[in-house]
Amino acid sequence: MNKKLLDILVCPFDKVSSLELFQFKTKANPNNPATNSDNKGSESKNPTTNQEENDQKIKDNNIVTKSPSVSQIDTQSFEIVEEGLLLCRTCLRFYPITEEIPIILPDELRDKKKDMEFLKTWNEAIPNDLLKSLKPWTI
Repeated sequence: MNKKLLDILVCPFDKVSSLELFQFKTKANPNNPATNSDNKGSESKNPTTNQEENDQKIKDNNIVTKSPSVSQIDTQSFEIVEEGLLLCRTCLRFYPITEEIPIILPDELRDKKKDMEFLKTWNEAIPNDLLKSLKPWTI
């Protein structure tokens, strides 16, 4: 799940509350403009250096374009959440993110067995006070 989705997702139960993200496993977005494609698939450790190199190449080629610097871009939006949990603080319902897919369904369409397996897998990463009060079911 791309983190940019958080701006538009709401709880399907109360249809107003935004969802809070608990991320357990993330990876860099391959569409990240801050990564250098000249490195043959390897990601750069310092995206600012890549932007400076790109700016220098633009200046060297006498091309005048305005591109946002890495500091102006929300670098967190370039992360993909592979495994995580979305939480509605209003109604305390949780929605798992598995294999980059947020499972945002109303209670009657949810698979209790899969949700329970998810909670047991990630129970160390979920705060204990939440773990005991989550809806529609808890461990």
